Amino acid sequence: MDKNKLFNTFLSDGESFTTELGIILLKLEKQPENKDLLNQAFRNAHSLKSEASFLKQQDIIDITHSMESLFDKFRNSEKVIDSKIIDELLLSIDRIKEILDFLKLEKGELKGETDFSSNSASRGILLEGTPLLSDFEKILLVESKERGEKFYRLIFELENSTPLKYPKAYLLISNLEQKVNVIRTIPSFGEEDDDLYGRMSIYFTCSIKESEIYDSVNVDQVESIKLVPLLYESFLDDSDIIPITNIIDSNKLPVKISVGKLDQFSNYVDELKIQIYRLKRMKKSTGQKTDENFNLQIDSLSELSTGLEQLVKDISMVTLEDSFRSMGRYIRDLARELGKEAVLELEGCNIKVERRAGEIISEIILHIIRNSVDHGLEPPEIRNSLGKTSFGKIKISADRVDDKLNIVISDDGMGIDTDRIKEIAEFKGLIDTDKKELDLLSVLTHPGVSTRDNANTISGRGIGLDLVYQKIKQFENGELKITTTKGEGTSIMLSIPGGFTLSTFQLVRCGSTVLAVPYKSIESTIETDQGSYDSNNEGYLFFNGNPVFTIDGRSLSTDRTPGERYGLILQHLDSIGIFLVDEILFKKDIAEERLTLIIEENQYLYKVSTNNIHADFMYLNPAIVTM
Repeated sequence: MDKNKLFNTFLSDGESFTTELGIILLKLEKQPENKDLLNQAFRNAHSLKSEASFLKQQDIIDITHSMESLFDKFRNSEKVIDSKIIDELLLSIDRIKEILDFLKLEKGELKGETDFSSNSASRGILLEGTPLLSDFEKILLVESKERGEKFYRLIFELENSTPLKYPKAYLLISNLEQKVNVIRTIPSFGEEDDDLYGRMSIYFTCSIKESEIYDSVNVDQVESIKLVPLLYESFLDDSDIIPITNIIDSNKLPVKISVGKLDQFSNYVDELKIQIYRLKRMKKSTGQKTDENFNLQIDSLSELSTGLEQLVKDISMVTLEDSFRSMGRYIRDLARELGKEAVLELEGCNIKVERRAGEIISEIILHIIRNSVDHGLEPPEIRNSLGKTSFGKIKISADRVDDKLNIVISDDGMGIDTDRIKEIAEFKGLIDTDKKELDLLSVLTHPGVSTRDNANTISGRGIGLDLVYQKIKQFENGELKITTTKGEGTSIMLSIPGGFTLSTFQLVRCGSTVLAVPYKSIESTIETDQGSYDSNNEGYLFFNGNPVFTIDGRSLSTDRTPGERYGLILQHLDSIGIFLVDEILFKKDIAEERLTLIIEENQYLYKVSTNNIHADFMYLNPAIVTM
């Protein structure tokens, strides 16, 4: 295997080992005497160290060697691992993930500039570039995006002569937090080492003007301030590696394929289907007779394209367990932040779903889990007084019934205060005061309804179950049900069609026409005032070196500069080009089973119908950049 492939394998394996190790540690925290779990943890750390040693990744070698020694110590001792040691081990995993993140960045797989020294690695610090956010931080970003806030990175540097840089940096962050929602600071606070805090990066969201942001940190001894707007998609897009088991021979090693390569495979299949359809349409429109062999070849190609399409869908399937595996750490960290203890239990989650459907289901469940931990579970002392275990339990169970996927998220907490909900509903005019029965689901999914008087970073804005309900409606015939018992807990059931394949489209406006562009074909978006146009010898227009396309096709250079404000950098097969648009609207998920494309005279534009109803937008074939 060549060095580049070996390094890619190491990066992929590193993510798998650290994820699995995190899950084992959460189990070990509740079962500290379980030697089997200790052995599994030891093997994971040893395997990662072995691969890191082969590639001479000393930072990871040092961390995994320490972890390996610690596991070995407890494997051969009567002593058991306590929560404090688990915390340190989880922090070590975070450090390894940050190093892996940097190594990807170094290969050009992430965006940004990074200065990542051995010393910074040992402290778990990623100084610049795109940091690896925790699940909790990603949830905060999703909420901010849905509130319409802007996302920034602010970098400030203190003068070298500044005494006590740590308290100075701490005060600056405190000032900033009065006006914005801080997601991550790099370095994080915790070590009073002045050498670390002379330069800081702060990732945050807000709705205030940029001038107000500057005013918050533009104080004495601040030498420079750099404010950079960020795209949410750069931090929230899924770029994980999907493991694919070889279905022909289960004894072979697993095959791994990146999501980007899978999307590229899908694009080739789509193009093949389109070309076959054009051949059939051409034959029909010309009325020319064709020999039987030609017809057989077309039918054979159609069958092959259908088989390839099904293969892509099969490869894209993931288990719910894979989608939910990181939630255990999220629940633990969130509970601790609230002074509680909680564990996750999965049941029946080996069911496979299409990857995009799995992403949406995970987003929905994270909202529900957060509500359960914040509102449902009691603090340990209260649970003990009620005869419950000190740690609360969040359980996710799944099964298929009549081609529907049912997922139940339950907790063993205090249950929903229905009397309080009824008071809020009456106050907001959501129910008739004479009506005795409370429609709990209707009230809880109404925008702005919350039992918390003051919002915090976890909840209180009344958008939790409302968002859940809106996302469930993305699945046709999707249902949401709630049952609760005072003192015993709450269960929320999601019921959605089990066979859906969802495709994500970016909707844009070109003049008066709204277009849907396959999101998987969009490399990035640009603003046209952030570059320049030029032309080649043949007179074709280019922007920053990339060919330019409009709804009419490839653009020729003229005296008039294009008036479009934005561009989509599209990649289709081996071609890249910029498609100009007037406005970037929003993303839309559509079930492929309900989607029909009708080819028009323009071979790159299609009419769209969903459920046999004509849509108010057209589909743009990204193959336009190959013309």
